[in-house]
Amino acid sequence: MHHHRSPPLWKLWSIVSFGILAISSASILIRLAEAPSLAIAAYRVSLAAACVGPWALRFPLKAKPAGSIPWKAVWVSGCFLALHFAFWIESLQRTSVASSVTLVSTRPVFTAVLSSLLFKERIGPLMWGTIATCVTGGAVVAGLDFRLDPHALLGDLLALLGGLMASGYFLAGRYTRATLPLTIYIFWTYGIAGVVLVGLCLISQTPLVGFSLKTYTVLILLAAVPQMVGHTSFTWALKHLSATAVAVLTLGEPLGATVLAFLLFHETVSLPTASGLALLAIGIAGSGFAASRRPATPLRSSPR
Repeated sequence: MHHHRSPPLWKLWSIVSFGILAISSASILIRLAEAPSLAIAAYRVSLAAACVGPWALRFPLKAKPAGSIPWKAVWVSGCFLALHFAFWIESLQRTSVASSVTLVSTRPVFTAVLSSLLFKERIGPLMWGTIATCVTGGAVVAGLDFRLDPHALLGDLLALLGGLMASGYFLAGRYTRATLPLTIYIFWTYGIAGVVLVGLCLISQTPLVGFSLKTYTVLILLAAVPQMVGHTSFTWALKHLSATAVAVLTLGEPLGATVLAFLLFHETVSLPTASGLALLAIGIAGSGFAASRRPATPLRSSPR
């Protein structure tokens, strides 16, 4: 059985840290885009797939051994990514941003439970502690603004589903990246997510054209930075870290977004927000330590 060689820790955490900074720009860019949320998501993944296409398509599929590309897992991964964006964006229309962000941040919990069930990966007490710390920190940053009217409760449910879909995306990626090169994986996954999201736009009659030059520029940047650099960094890490560890690390987004908002928009940070960000930072650092102590076990390919 082939075992991949893990990269040096400094390289692993440098790439992951760069990925956190890259995905943190998403909220800044989305604020600048004057387009429907679902259209923004469709452009984000579709343009990213188009960017990586020339590199991915250099590798002819026929040159690979029969059955080496797990197409079912790739399709599942792409659909989960699309549904994550669709559910989460719709939740923002129905409930408060605080509730939505807090509930979608439960994705490491779903990922940890499902990793244990599907991959038999043991989640240690330290990792559970870091998950609890991160979710608590995210809730404090969001402000715990929950409302009880039916419209908002549906939005809360959609945010939870968004978190569940994100965990499905990480788990499918963890399985697929065990054998599939990064470039080919992200091309097909982002491409499938783009097809699903464009289809949802057509069904819901969400406009996909007619935006300003500024908005199109922002959409290109959104695909290039948070998707191509950010999401791709985490996808690369899935080959070397457990899906649970990667899910926890994505919670660094509000931390990075706050720093960028301070630098770009001079937004101040309240004491409660600062305390929540500190909890997030502690939890993320703890997850890094836990993952370093317990490297991800290479997944075995199914017998041929």
